Amino acid sequence: MKIIETIKKAISGRFNTVKPLGLWTTRALVLLILVSILLVIFEYIFVCIRGYVNDDAKQIIDTGLKIIDHIFVPSVLASLIGFLSLFLDRNNNGIPDSLEKGENKNDK
Repeated sequence: MKIIETIKKAISGRFNTVKPLGLWTTRALVLLILVSILLVIFEYIFVCIRGYVNDDAKQIIDTGLKIIDHIFVPSVLASLIGFLSLFLDRNNNGIPDSLEKGENKNDK
């Protein structure tokens, strides 16, 4: 208990303006999803309009499909969501709720 309070006091003085990391990480993941999917879709549309595939368009499509394939596999998404849920702090006291569960058991 004293260790957590000491760490909280040391960190709170330095990082008062920092937003929750899990929220920003989730937003970045969703942005990466949308950008990669939209980029591949738009490139497919432009290729269909032009009627041929040049090397740059082929590379953009291949890279976009690799990003979608490797990052958005269900096991990777499940592990990322599980990892991001560790940062939830619903009562805004500066300690993630997953760490407070252990703290509440020791208090009883």
